[in-house]
Amino acid sequence: MNLDIKRELKKDVALISIKGEIDMLTSPEVRDALLPFFDKDVKGIVVDLSDVAYMDSSGIATMVEGLQWSRAKNKKFILTGLAPKVMDVFVLTNLKDAFEFSPGIDSAIKVIEGT
Repeated sequence: MNLDIKRELKKDVALISIKGEIDMLTSPEVRDALLPFFDKDVKGIVVDLSDVAYMDSSGIATMVEGLQWSRAKNKKFILTGLAPKVMDVFVLTNLKDAFEFSPGIDSAIKVIEGT
């Protein structure tokens, strides 16, 4: 399955919306979409996973990289819209508590903007 990645700036927040499956073949594409935003003048990055039906360990590794970059650049990194099946991967890998999750894009943006 092809991956569709949309990138946009909402005020000073980067929004990356992903549609498809994040696996060994597509995770490099996700990584390439995330990386430039850590050098931009944004307060944080929101990754919308509401259209992601499947994520394997390489997808998790890419999200961990994003989390590490965000900490190094002092930016928020919030995942939103996770289907139960995708959230289960974070739970099973004991990474659920390492990430910040939000129920929706708007609430994630509010957290980043501090409102």
